[in-house]
Amino acid sequence: MLSLTTLRTIRRLADVPNFTRVAEGLFLTQPAVTQHVRSLEAHFGVALVDIVGRRAVLTDAGRFLAGRAGPLLDDVDALEHDMREFAAAEAGQLRIGASDTVGNYALPELLAAFALRHPRVRVDVALGNTTEMLERLRGGALALALVEGEAVGDDLATAPFADDELGLVVPAGHRFAGRGEVASTELRDEPFVAREAGSGTRALAEQALHGAGIVPRIVMALPGGEAVVRAVAAGIGIAIVSRRVSTDARAAGRVAEVGVAGLAMRRRFRVARVARLTLSPAGRAFAAVLGAGVAVTSP
Repeated sequence: MLSLTTLRTIRRLADVPNFTRVAEGLFLTQPAVTQHVRSLEAHFGVALVDIVGRRAVLTDAGRFLAGRAGPLLDDVDALEHDMREFAAAEAGQLRIGASDTVGNYALPELLAAFALRHPRVRVDVALGNTTEMLERLRGGALALALVEGEAVGDDLATAPFADDELGLVVPAGHRFAGRGEVASTELRDEPFVAREAGSGTRALAEQALHGAGIVPRIVMALPGGEAVVRAVAAGIGIAIVSRRVSTDARAAGRVAEVGVAGLAMRRRFRVARVARLTLSPAGRAFAAVLGAGVAVTSP
């Protein structure tokens, strides 16, 4: 019978021509070693070992088999090692996606924390808006998607991992700039710069405005929060963006943040996976770094 155990036996006999010592090295009995050799000889129909005195001398066929078995067994040993590392999240590859705000302002620190714990796991990151990331997740291109928008669907398992807040930003010289708060009705005729369709930020901003009876007059849509803030700083319009995105521009005085009475725009960043698919050990380890391990990995 051909098996890894029988191949290990013949390979060992090529180095140690003694049945007893081979048995000890492989944690077998001497009769078991003899049986392995006999089963290989029966399988291939050729003599593999001659007994000369007390020495086990491989025949030409035995040496040929031992030589061919060597690289195969080395590959198996390497596979065993790699799979143990993979199962312990010490190796392998993890593909994650992140929506724009999460990817640029929350993900870098999370990746650094993960790399400290699992330095040999390669992480590939895709960026896009919430809709794009969830589409790629469902299509099998990603193991996890980190989004700021709603991850809706019975096919998804989700868990929150961070809080975020949106705010209204206006150009530094805008008439709202010196005011701490404005009424929502004052936004009615203002030109808005918005994120592109499919953005979680845009969806939440429009939901909040519509709830206040405001249909924003969007004069420009841009892919990415930084581009939106730059457009506001240039005087193109006002915008609702994550406070994380506008931090530097506000600190530099390029834009000003203004509160809107009665308009609360808080949200939670969420991590999502396809519920029916098994998450890899590296994926589970990354979810643990997010603090969402149990919620997103449990069936």
